[in-house]
Amino acid sequence: MFIARLLVERGSIHDKSQNWGNYAFVSLPSPGDRIAAHYNDNTHHMTVICVHHRPVRVSADDSQADEPAAEVVAKWTSSD
Repeated sequence: MFIARLLVERGSIHDKSQNWGNYAFVSLPSPGDRIAAHYNDNTHHMTVICVHHRPVRVSADDSQADEPAAEVVAKWTSSD
């Protein structure tokens, strides 16, 4: 399971992305994938635009200072 912040594009390309918070994914989606996310008592359907990966450097002794993270950017298409 992967945890990623979901950033949703709902208006013009010039509008700011909406941060819908963190969601658990079975695997990180790829651009073009369709996802359905529950938000504000509705299921919303979106198309993934891109995934911003935030890797963490691992030292020679296999330790790391932080946890890796990701943000999924998706274009909203409809809701139930």
